[in-house]
Amino acid sequence: MADSQWLMTNMQLEFSIPTKTVRSVSEITNLLKKLIEQHPAFQNVWVQGQVSNYSRSGSGHIYFTLKDEQNQINCVIWRSSATRLRFLPKHGEEILAHGKIGVYGPQGKYQITVNQVEPIGIGALQRAFEELKQRLTDEGLFDNIYKKPLPKFPRKIGVVTSATGAAFQDICEQLRKRYPLAEVWLHPTLVQGDDAAQQIAAAIQVMNQRDDIDVLIVGRGGGSIEDLWAFNEERVARAIFDARIPVVSAVGHETDFTIADWVADHRAPTPSAAVEHIVPDQDELFARLDGLNTWLRTTIQNRLNGDETRLQELETRLAPAQRKDTINQLHQTVDNLDTACRNAVKRNLTDSENRLHALAQHLNALSPLATLKRGYSITRNTDGRVLTDVEQVSIGDKIEVQLSRGHLTCHIEEFLEKNNNNK
Repeated sequence: MADSQWLMTNMQLEFSIPTKTVRSVSEITNLLKKLIEQHPAFQNVWVQGQVSNYSRSGSGHIYFTLKDEQNQINCVIWRSSATRLRFLPKHGEEILAHGKIGVYGPQGKYQITVNQVEPIGIGALQRAFEELKQRLTDEGLFDNIYKKPLPKFPRKIGVVTSATGAAFQDICEQLRKRYPLAEVWLHPTLVQGDDAAQQIAAAIQVMNQRDDIDVLIVGRGGGSIEDLWAFNEERVARAIFDARIPVVSAVGHETDFTIADWVADHRAPTPSAAVEHIVPDQDELFARLDGLNTWLRTTIQNRLNGDETRLQELETRLAPAQRKDTINQLHQTVDNLDTACRNAVKRNLTDSENRLHALAQHLNALSPLATLKRGYSITRNTDGRVLTDVEQVSIGDKIEVQLSRGHLTCHIEEFLEKNNNNK
């Protein structure tokens, strides 16, 4: 009985063993690739590490390894992403890399496809700044030929900054003191953090779509290089460069420049200083007006005094009798000119009449009426056509004969023989 139970148990175990499945290397790789790519946590990762084995292919793709004290992982930045990054890693640097994890089948390795890189540390930020600055310099974005002049008397000033920061309050306060005629229009944005650059660039584009903004201030108060980094972003620089209206960069730092400072039409070290750059001081304007008013009054009075002095000199120079003689001489000169003009007009009229008479006589000599006076006549048919040949009429036709004085209506009764000279 015991032997039978043992045999049955072993038979069940034998039949319960699964059938062996053999898979290819590619199948295993594709299975792992599918599992990784379908897991959301692997499609949006930030990884910190040190860059090693950095290389850039002729096609523009970038390959490197991120490592820490114990492990490493391969990374790739495709050319389409590399051209959009403001910061590219270098061998030995500590960075943050963002992307998604996948599997590279030909080598059976997993890797990160990187689409964003951030430096770690101020030194790395400075290098990113210098690289972007050089690239934009090479493109000509900082050239003076693209700098637009500021309006002398702006009516509406646009501001792109934080609605809650001190920068906007400083701008408004300075305008109230310096030039209260100007109106301020704020487009609030973040001025630091991950989304700040995108909001600043979008705000600049929106303000440029308005047709009533004369000048635009873009800036914020002071801070560390990390705090100010949004104004070193390429998208902000290109939005400023593409702006139709003049842009004043007013990032709160006295000595260091941001990329926005380089590309803007004008740079101010603080938001308050930006107001001093773009509007005049009303006290100075009033002082200039007072000075112009004084100068104008003085000039007019001096002119009047000079004219009065010259009149007095003329009166003193000429005695009453001399003034009367001078006036009489002027009257005589006018009379002589009047007589000369009248004689000239009379001569012209006489010459014109003579020429007109001669032309009339010549015209009269050529006129058919003069011929009629010598005994000739003009014969016409009823249609008004002049008759020159007897063949133009028939017996019984009515004709009209024009004499020097009067007309005759006649009927054709017979034809006479033609003149022998016409035979």
